[in-house]
Amino acid sequence: MKKAFKIPTIYLNMNNLGLLERYNYLWIDDMEWITIDQISNYQYEEGEIDSLIPFAHTARYDNWVWIYNELNNNYAVGLCESSELYGVYYAQNTEDAIMRNIIEYLSSADFYRDSDSTLSYQKSENELKILINTWKDQLTGILCEQYIELINYFSNLKLKKYTHKQGEWDALLSYDERDNLIEKYIKFELINDEFPRFNI
Repeated sequence: MKKAFKIPTIYLNMNNLGLLERYNYLWIDDMEWITIDQISNYQYEEGEIDSLIPFAHTARYDNWVWIYNELNNNYAVGLCESSELYGVYYAQNTEDAIMRNIIEYLSSADFYRDSDSTLSYQKSENELKILINTWKDQLTGILCEQYIELINYFSNLKLKKYTHKQGEWDALLSYDERDNLIEKYIKFELINDEFPRFNI
């Protein structure tokens, strides 16, 4: 880890509000937070670039990382899959990464209206509404007002069935709506570009 690295303010605020702790944990899909102590004591693999600082991981233990920049500690966020030599830029900062993740999750196949055909990981419309309102409460003061208004907008939507090449499922957002929202709100010229994980 770079000696000049500083934990981004948004993450310190999340920690101070207990959002990294079980009693008030901020659940974001496939983004499992790492404590500040764990961030500070992270053990890099041999050759792994130390300007990539893990702050969360997926269920498969792929790392969400901050990409250190000595000129700006509101670091860009990338996703580093453990099986890949390159990571992918996800958002220009942690705030945008959380918002992008929420938008993508609301277009996923993780919800149901018909309880006769549900899968164990899926949420009902009522459970989803509770989750969105929890996000709104937890993230007020963490995310910008524009993002809180967007989350509030989501709370008033209803699940609809959308058809895609991969099949059809119930979601709050279609893929087109998802993509339009990401284009509108998550402005980042490097989005989905690759960066090296190791000194090669």
